[in-house]
Amino acid sequence: MTVNIDMNTASLAENTLYKGFGLISANNSSRLLLDYKYEQPERYDEILDYLFGEDGLDISHIKVEMGADINSSSGTEPATMRSADEKADVTRGAGFQLAADAKKIDPDITLDMLWWSEPRWVTDSEDVYAARYKWYRETLISAYETYGLQFDYVSATRNERANDPDWTIYLSGHLKSDSGTPYDFSKIKIVDGEAVCTWGISKAMLGNEKLLNAADVVGSHYTSWSDEDTKKLQQEYGKEVWFSEASSPMSYAQGTYRYDGNGSGMGDINGLLDVANRIITMYPSGGMTLYEFQPAVASYYSGATYSQKQLILADEPWSGYYLLDSGFYMALHFSRFIKKGWAFVDSACAGDGKAGGDGHSVVDSTYSYMTCTDPETGDYSTVITNTTDAPINYTFNVTGTGKANSPVNVWETKGPSGGAWNGNYFRLRETVSPENGSFSVTVLPYSIITVTTLETERGEFAEYESRMLELPYTDDFEYSDEYLSARGGAPRYTTDEGGAFEVVTDDNGNKVLMQKITEATHAEEWGSTPSPVTNFGDDRWFNYSVSADVKFADSGEPDKNSTAVGLRYNLADSGASGWSLQLNEAGEWHLRIGSKPVATGNVTLKDGWNNIKTEAVYNTIRGYVNGELVTEAGENTEGYEMQSAGRAALYSSYYGNCFDNVRAEPVEGAEAYITRLDDTDEGITYKGDWSHSTMDSFKNYKRTISTGNSGASVSIEFDGTGILLIGAESGNAVIDTELDGNAKDDAFAVPKTSNRQAFYAIYGLDSGHHTLTVTVSEGSLVFDAAEVLLDREQSEKLLASGTKEKDP
Repeated sequence: MTVNIDMNTASLAENTLYKGFGLISANNSSRLLLDYKYEQPERYDEILDYLFGEDGLDISHIKVEMGADINSSSGTEPATMRSADEKADVTRGAGFQLAADAKKIDPDITLDMLWWSEPRWVTDSEDVYAARYKWYRETLISAYETYGLQFDYVSATRNERANDPDWTIYLSGHLKSDSGTPYDFSKIKIVDGEAVCTWGISKAMLGNEKLLNAADVVGSHYTSWSDEDTKKLQQEYGKEVWFSEASSPMSYAQGTYRYDGNGSGMGDINGLLDVANRIITMYPSGGMTLYEFQPAVASYYSGATYSQKQLILADEPWSGYYLLDSGFYMALHFSRFIKKGWAFVDSACAGDGKAGGDGHSVVDSTYSYMTCTDPETGDYSTVITNTTDAPINYTFNVTGTGKANSPVNVWETKGPSGGAWNGNYFRLRETVSPENGSFSVTVLPYSIITVTTLETERGEFAEYESRMLELPYTDDFEYSDEYLSARGGAPRYTTDEGGAFEVVTDDNGNKVLMQKITEATHAEEWGSTPSPVTNFGDDRWFNYSVSADVKFADSGEPDKNSTAVGLRYNLADSGASGWSLQLNEAGEWHLRIGSKPVATGNVTLKDGWNNIKTEAVYNTIRGYVNGELVTEAGENTEGYEMQSAGRAALYSSYYGNCFDNVRAEPVEGAEAYITRLDDTDEGITYKGDWSHSTMDSFKNYKRTISTGNSGASVSIEFDGTGILLIGAESGNAVIDTELDGNAKDDAFAVPKTSNRQAFYAIYGLDSGHHTLTVTVSEGSLVFDAAEVLLDREQSEKLLASGTKEKDP
């Protein structure tokens, strides 16, 4: 393949220059960064340096969700204004703080904000535009007064919903004419569009002069292709075009290379190379100049909608652990060598792939490359992928620059080749000396390279060990006022999937956790929000109890007003997950698995505070009210489902119910913790008729599953005292099991299960090394993960002390 890098074809118009990478802080995805900031400040600084530093991803743009206390996909973002007369509070949520801290690293980062829904008082207003503008205005002012932030952009259209040209025009006019603002709002540019894979906004702008003048940027989500109307807006009217919401890689590169068919861990749809191709293709096929990752850093818990999707994983604020995932190294191929303000070289940008998968992916690509040049120095860089099973040789002819004969460094990322999963990531492979402006390089199968005239050192990249949050873990919410005011009242380690759980001071001067959203303030849904629930802790907790004091708001509807305390919560996408004991204001209780009641009864409640406790001991679940056992369920209980390990959770209905003295503690005499093996991890061996899906639903751990048919077997080596097997089963499989070479269970009928539930368990083994072999004798078996119970000595090696007293 011959590529002519002709610098005379560089696109130098301001609106076509490369804008770099963006980060979207939305949908609860940044929530745990607050805890890194206040509990692990050194690690927080490291993460931000990797995101925004010049030697990291050099992210140049941040878009923050204007929250409305509804679930905008993977969690809720709190509203800055819950009523028309409330002073806007941008300390709620992580987004505005993240933007402020990023600007300390790079003051030139540009800022944008976008809404998925709006506060109820806006929607119910007689003049919605005026109320919405007040919300925008007060939020912008609060961001300036609190953090000194000046926003460069605001997005007009509700995320991924129909455009409202009249609102865009109204917003533009009011920003331009507003007076008495702390900085010049007339300079704030408007982004419009924000649809999924479509560009209807472009046609609307060309047909509406006022809209054309109001919007400065058009953006679309999850597509690398635009249309002729959009290109006309860019070429003839000077509008910017952005890939304004885009995916991060979703693949579990640490294990999938064993089963993806090419040994790279990089080649799946939604994997590293697919996402790289989306970035490469966005300019030649769409004119797009900015790629906004959603999310760049995943700082929410596993099991939230779309989780296992990140450049950096940061979901253990108690230990400070974070992971520079495969996407991070992919993004370095761009960020280290192509800087904001560089020009695309039109003759050397191409992508021959097509939209595939769910329509968001780039598939069937052979030749995919993107070249940019520094207009001032003449330096240039070309990023190339190869998603085929054969090497591709590229010959480059460089003209129009004094750097045509400068040495070219070749940086490469490829699969492990027998070493560590990331051992061949972002390595300087060779330096090539052009002759008469020409040189050749070979791109290996399933790899990405950057050829560049820039000189850089690889540097060292942090690698930490994951550590479990230690039990007992308690929270009485008596944080310092300073701590709470800096975090919008958010307690430590919680992520809200519905409602808003914030620390308040009660009438007695005690700090308690309150659910703040009522039916009267519940905003219009963007998608679907579960009943209020927050979850916290470690999803490797197994045999433990959770208790909390609860106080009901005076609802006037005691049979409809409830609270619940839950455990083994591991699939936030479902809203209700794991086991919980629900208690309503009338004294009626329900023991639930997920949202399904298994047992019910009544108790007489105390005035004021009551205590709910839920306990899990292997396959037995118990519920207590005010210290009295009210229910017990086990394998023989109708409706029972075997739930694997998970976090703790607090539930409420849409009333101002309160919680205090939350305590999660181990059960005496039972193993409190597990370690989890993915079905693609080392130590798991398959024989017979197995198929391995290395890019599957986010409801499966690491988005992977393995399916075995009759006669197939899997052997799992583990060190521990027991094991649970996880998978969403249809209930048609029969298995035979063998433990350490001896028959264990013959003709075991596998029950029907949901995602992240256990279908088989063995407890009470001597601590040590064991091998479990499972053979499918009938039907088909879905295997997602194995959870290994750890004895105390094993656990202590994996713990990070997480129980803390209240902050001073």
